Amino acid sequence: MPRKTKEQTEIEKEENKRKSTKKATTTAKKTTTKKTETKKAPAKKKTTTKSKATKTSATKKTTAAKTKKTKTSTTKKTTTKKKPEIVEYYDLPYRYNQTIVKVLAQTPNTLFIYWDISDKDRKAFEEQYGENFFEKTKPVLIVRNDTFGYSFEVEINDFANSWYLHIADSKCDYKIELGRRPITKTENINVDYIYVSSSNEIEVPNDKVLFNKEQKMIYFRDIKTGIQTSKEVATASFIRNMGKIYDIYDLGKNHNVSILSNPSSGSIYQ
Repeated sequence: MPRKTKEQTEIEKEENKRKSTKKATTTAKKTTTKKTETKKAPAKKKTTTKSKATKTSATKKTTAAKTKKTKTSTTKKTTTKKKPEIVEYYDLPYRYNQTIVKVLAQTPNTLFIYWDISDKDRKAFEEQYGENFFEKTKPVLIVRNDTFGYSFEVEINDFANSWYLHIADSKCDYKIELGRRPITKTENINVDYIYVSSSNEIEVPNDKVLFNKEQKMIYFRDIKTGIQTSKEVATASFIRNMGKIYDIYDLGKNHNVSILSNPSSGSIYQ
């Protein structure tokens, strides 16, 4: 082998140095890239965890809002269920289109009577007595006291369908009859009285008080105020006539108890 000259050996040394420096730089670059990749990788993980946390927080907020909405909706539903139902208001009809007469006892001396004639019966009366039957006749109430066997008549009008009637005798059986009398007699209406209908029979309560010697106290109660008062029988002025039947209203006057003048408000004694 021929020997290398000094120049060749120096050139080779320089080339080897260059190659070694290139290798060192390439290895350094590779190591730096690896380091950067390793550093960047956990950063990506962090961002993903952050995004996941934000997503979970957002989902939690949305679920919480949904639950709140559902809760409010359920509470609203429950409150609406608890609200009372509104009951519709209806007026009582003026008439029931039936031929009827009824009597009720409001007080021992007051009767309440109501009546009506159906359209069918009205047509029947007009066919029998003429089209102007109700214009040429007037309605009347015949009050019958079956206990004492007497009756009396009360004139009414076609504009009313009820009547308050004062009676003199209490503790009696009463019955009402509805009829019509002609104002002027005609060929078709040549009778004095035309029967329409009868009521139920009712027993009116007693309005008298019977005292005996064994009774020591008298009790009065005002229905409106509920105040109850008492008084000894011995101090009463009517003790001299013990055993007599007293009218209940006169009894109240003797004891300075106010008497209600309006019979519709009821009696103050019980």
